[in-house]
Amino acid sequence: MIVSCGGCGKRYKFDEAKLSGKPSTTLACPSCKSPITIQASDVGERTTRLDADADLLAQSSPVRGGDLALPLRRRLSLAVLEGKDSGRIFPIPRPRMVLGRGEADIVLDDSEVSRQHACVEVHGTRVVLKDLGSTNGTFVNEVKTAQSEIDNRSEFRVGGTRLMLIITETESDLEPLG
Repeated sequence: MIVSCGGCGKRYKFDEAKLSGKPSTTLACPSCKSPITIQASDVGERTTRLDADADLLAQSSPVRGGDLALPLRRRLSLAVLEGKDSGRIFPIPRPRMVLGRGEADIVLDDSEVSRQHACVEVHGTRVVLKDLGSTNGTFVNEVKTAQSEIDNRSEFRVGGTRLMLIITETESDLEPLG
């Protein structure tokens, strides 16, 4: 991290690991001896890196374009199969939903998930999963992907969270004449 002296304005590089878990420390500026208070950054702001997966090259399957639109008489949702949010079901009420740790439509409690990790885009009957430049990547069938079309009951992983797309039929608003 970069810290600045309030007295002389000089900037220094500080290794945050030297805080040893403390929330802050005060050091003397090497140049003017003014005190510099260093605050630990919020752990929730950092994505824990999964080195084994993060360095894999992403594959991108060809995905047809099209307008974003929810399908008629179908309801879409994401079920969390593994991770801290296991058992939760997130509805997909809009044709584009962002998954992430913060600043997202679907917020996951997983430090291995980036703040805006991936998105689910619905193009009528087709659903596309796109990675948004995440730290640890997005995986479909354990293959790192930049974008991939997913189907009903397809499983995918973001960080340490495994999810499943669920598409269910809904009843029509009209009743048959009879």
